[in-house]
Amino acid sequence: MRKLIAMFMLVGASLTAVADDKTINVMGQANVSAVPDLFQFSLYIEEKGPVVSKLNETVTDKTNKLVSFLLKQGVKERDIQSMHVQLYPWYEHRDSGSEQKGFVLARQIQVSLRELALYDKVLDGVLKLGATRIDGFQHNVENQQDLYLSALELAVKNAQLRAEKLAKSLGAKVGKVVSVSESSAYRPMAMAMESRMLMKDASGSMAGQMNIDAQVQVTFELVQ
Repeated sequence: MRKLIAMFMLVGASLTAVADDKTINVMGQANVSAVPDLFQFSLYIEEKGPVVSKLNETVTDKTNKLVSFLLKQGVKERDIQSMHVQLYPWYEHRDSGSEQKGFVLARQIQVSLRELALYDKVLDGVLKLGATRIDGFQHNVENQQDLYLSALELAVKNAQLRAEKLAKSLGAKVGKVVSVSESSAYRPMAMAMESRMLMKDASGSMAGQMNIDAQVQVTFELVQ
C-alpha cells in the first residue's frame, strides 16, 4: 500500500509580505511524498548477420519468448511496448579500413512493472531468454498528477497559515483572498537508477520515496 507523507514547509522557505493598500502577499509551499509503485526499464534484442530476413526471424522469435515470459509474470499487455525497431549497417574496423559485414537489427521493449517485488525474477528471466542489454531503470509513481493536486491544496492552506502569522505580528487579521496564482507546475518525474549498481545488487534494492512539491502565491486582504 502506497505510503503518503504530507508536509508543510514553514522554515527556510522564501517568504514576502507587503503592507500596501491593506493587502498581504505570501508564498505557500507544501510537499507530498509517495513510495513509487512503478518500476520501468527498457530491454534490447540485437542480432548481427548478412541476411536481414533471418535477423528478423531471430529477433521476432526472441521477442515472442520475452513477451510471453513477461505476461506469465503478471505484466499486463498495456505495460509492454515492443514496436521500436532499428536496422543499421554492421561494420568491422581493421587497419586497412572499415568493411561492412552485414546488418544489425535491434528491437527495444519497454516494460512497466506494478509489482516491484517481481523485478529481480523478471530481470534474470529476460537475460536468460536472450535480452542483449537492459537500461533506463526508473522508479515512478503512477498517479503523480493526483499527488501534485494534493500538494497544491496543502500549499494554499500553508499560504493561509503564513498570512495569519504575519498579520498577527502586525496587529492585524487576514481577510478575504484578493488573488491567487500557481507558482509551480505539474511535471511528471521519475527516479532514475544507476543500471550498473542495480544489476550488481538487485536483491537489495529499495524503492525509497518520491517528493512532489507545489507552490502558490496568494494575496489576502489585511484587516486592521
